Amino acid sequence: MKRHKKNSLLIGKLVLLILGILTTVMVTGCASLEEADEKDTGKAAEAAREDVQEESDSGSSGQINASGLRERERGRTSVTMADLLKESGNGDKTKDEVRLPDTVLWFNATYAVLTYSNGCDWRLVSGFERTEENVDIIKAMLWRDWNVLDRESALETVDSLVMQGHREKCRECMEQLEEWKLLDLGEIAFLEKFLEMDVDENPARYVIAYYMHQNGIEPEYMAAWDLCRVNQLYAYYYMCGFMDYEEAMDASLGNSLILQEKYESWEEMMDAYMLGYQFWKGDLILTEDSPAQERYRYYEMLRDREDNPYTLEWKMELEKSW
Repeated sequence: MKRHKKNSLLIGKLVLLILGILTTVMVTGCASLEEADEKDTGKAAEAAREDVQEESDSGSSGQINASGLRERERGRTSVTMADLLKESGNGDKTKDEVRLPDTVLWFNATYAVLTYSNGCDWRLVSGFERTEENVDIIKAMLWRDWNVLDRESALETVDSLVMQGHREKCRECMEQLEEWKLLDLGEIAFLEKFLEMDVDENPARYVIAYYMHQNGIEPEYMAAWDLCRVNQLYAYYYMCGFMDYEEAMDASLGNSLILQEKYESWEEMMDAYMLGYQFWKGDLILTEDSPAQERYRYYEMLRDREDNPYTLEWKMELEKSW
């Protein structure tokens, strides 16, 4: 696999070329990324399996629980996991829990950056205590963001991520650029020709795919973005009863061994994850507070903590310990 340079959150001179010319196009495309992907296939379930809405703006204040989330969903108002946790009293809790086996902690570390950004504890499976209220919250979020309602839809979702995920969408972007004969053009020529193309949605993804190709980065490199979310979903499935603990951990073990094979360190895995996140968001990093920049800052904050998950040995022998 082609290894990417450290910190994938920069796309070089191309941003400067695009900034003044494509702003309107990019804003239009990026403002509805989640909705656009759902319209892609005409199947809400398939789209939801591909594009989880991890962060959303809270529509209003007040008490929120699982039923409240459903009420807000009917009103087309989004609520974040962090909102729910704060109002359920679960955020930033530290309990005298029995330490999980290192292998399970390793699984948790693969999705720890989102766990941390949501105010949860990466040392817990899924980041949550397994309470009735938290289970209801997770079930509601799985339904809203992934269209997962039962075991069947749960397993279909992870299968889709493992087999395709956003790296498949990136391949499609590269293939389209190749069909348009844009993939190997220089930056200025690419920009001129790209502006002539009829790109209905997510134009920034094509730009990121172009940049990746120009730097010798294959779509498969961003597999971490898909596979880290798979581990998180397995944890959620255990919490919701779609899988029992042993099955969920066995599945996480198999998935984590793939991650170890693909990457050489936590740093490289997170670099690949961030690139995938950037592609999903269609984020050209045009501002300091862009979603990808914000996600990377959460990673840096977590990495700099004394109890950060990345002190676990990347190449540790992952073994069944449950």
